Amino acid sequence: MNIKGEIIAYHGWGFDNNCWEKWQEMLSNNFHFKLYDRGYFQDENNPKFGENNLVKIILAHSFGLHLCPLEQLKKTNILILFNSFVEFHPRDEKQRKRSKYALKLMIDEFKHDPKQVLESFYKKCYYPFPYFSINDRSTNWEKLEQDLRLLNTSIIDINILKQIPKIYIIQGSKDRIFKSSYAQEFFNQLNQNAEYFSIQRVGHTLPFTDIKSCLPIVNQILGEIKHYGTHSINQN
Repeated sequence: MNIKGEIIAYHGWGFDNNCWEKWQEMLSNNFHFKLYDRGYFQDENNPKFGENNLVKIILAHSFGLHLCPLEQLKKTNILILFNSFVEFHPRDEKQRKRSKYALKLMIDEFKHDPKQVLESFYKKCYYPFPYFSINDRSTNWEKLEQDLRLLNTSIIDINILKQIPKIYIIQGSKDRIFKSSYAQEFFNQLNQNAEYFSIQRVGHTLPFTDIKSCLPIVNQILGEIKHYGTHSINQN
């Protein structure tokens, strides 16, 4: 087995590590593939990169970037983001106000009917694909509400991201959670160490509902890791 690097995959709000199962299956022959889990529906799991010279790679979906500990982010050589963001709310004042109001309504409703809020969220996430409800999971509603509030305030330091050797932003054009225009705005804040890809006709669950469109991009990225060395922020 030719191990080329380490990967830690972070899911977003309302999901768990099962969403990365196919990715783990496809990439485990060449990478130590570790799965983070926030603990919404099962035991929490917070893996770390090993103390070695392997290339360190993070895959993060949506809010998963914010769930990644800063310690691990600073060790990262390659950051691959799917429908993700440094801040959930856009910078434009009018759009920001609208976004904050919509999230406030969601948080308020979550107190009264969390299951309905989660179901509605999934429908928006999977659009334009159908979402099939899963009713048999035990759910940590308290942690979901805690992170929903965190979504309203969490901001990643853009200067930390700028120090990561290579960042790839992969965005679904039909995303109803985080618009493509906001993702482009995020990309424009980064240095020349970033690349942007838009996947047409797919929404917020891009890496799980349209793997066939994402895989060629990710395979190309991983095929070029020899160009990125093992530099990390901590080594500066």
